Amino acid sequence: MTLKFRRPQFRSAASSADPGEPRHGSGVGRTLRSPIVHFVIIGAALFGIVASRGRPLPAPRAVEREPIVISAERVRSMQADFSQRWGAPPTAGQLTALIEHAVEDEVLYREARALALDFEDGSVRRRLIEKMRAVSDRPGRSPEELAREARALGLDDDVVIRRLLVAKMQLLLQQDPRNVALGEADLQAYLEQHRARFVQPSALTFTHVFLSAATRGAGLEKHARAVVKKLGRQPPVAAASARLSDPFPLGPQMRAYSYARIEARFGKSFADQVFSLPVGGWSAPIASPYGLHLVWVEEKIPEHMPSLAAVRRQVVQAVVSERADLRLAGALTRLRSLYDIRVEGREDLSVRRTESAARG
Repeated sequence: MTLKFRRPQFRSAASSADPGEPRHGSGVGRTLRSPIVHFVIIGAALFGIVASRGRPLPAPRAVEREPIVISAERVRSMQADFSQRWGAPPTAGQLTALIEHAVEDEVLYREARALALDFEDGSVRRRLIEKMRAVSDRPGRSPEELAREARALGLDDDVVIRRLLVAKMQLLLQQDPRNVALGEADLQAYLEQHRARFVQPSALTFTHVFLSAATRGAGLEKHARAVVKKLGRQPPVAAASARLSDPFPLGPQMRAYSYARIEARFGKSFADQVFSLPVGGWSAPIASPYGLHLVWVEEKIPEHMPSLAAVRRQVVQAVVSERADLRLAGALTRLRSLYDIRVEGREDLSVRRTESAARG
């Protein structure tokens, strides 16, 4: 008995469709049209046929992958591009990083093509149509014809499509196939292990009477001394302090400002002096780039570790991102082992694939 299989014509529900083409909203319909389902069905059929004849299934054949070669000319091009962008040639370490990045991009691109991640991808399809329209001298052809001819001419191997496929492959490798939900214990443990990232620095809440150098001119210091006498020991809630202040863009009160934030707004000298003030009482005039400030420190907030509830979103994002990066790094290590990698002039970066990888 001779069996003939035709290659199934897949159409993604998410891809661009021809005008007027009916769309099926059923989840079951989308599942049955999935390429993965088709491959599973075909595989199951083959398994059943072979098993019914009592013959063992053949061992899977190793996929032959062409070596990845980074030529000496390409390495020189990397050096030239780096020098043009940064105004200096790359260091030895920087050049190594550039070469490693190029190898990883090539691995990701080849694996993406092997998995047909460009299959009916909307972005890839639009790129092919744009390129074909630019070089074609026959108007009136359908988008499908343009995309098909572009692939036949090899126009699908360009920088933009490479970047799209590399990005898709990275996202695929970063995904957690088990989709395990994060537990409270995981989040709390991460928060404790990364205290330096989440600890809240000491901060001040203070009110100031601002005396503008631009407004007061040469009489600034004399006016400041007069204001100090008027303020006396009155707390800042008294209306007199607001009336004595010139307008300030950030307002009269700075609430929970860390040292770094004060330094960024007022300068280092101002931050040093304000952080040394006691709580309560007006300070002597303190200079900033804007003028002079009479400061009343209302509260000193010590450095503290926030509760998980207060930083939950940041912790979840950090854990998800870190685990995704680890999955990507592990997958890249495995995929790189499937290739012979040759970097001309750099034996230290040239790697032979392992025997186990060659068999698998």
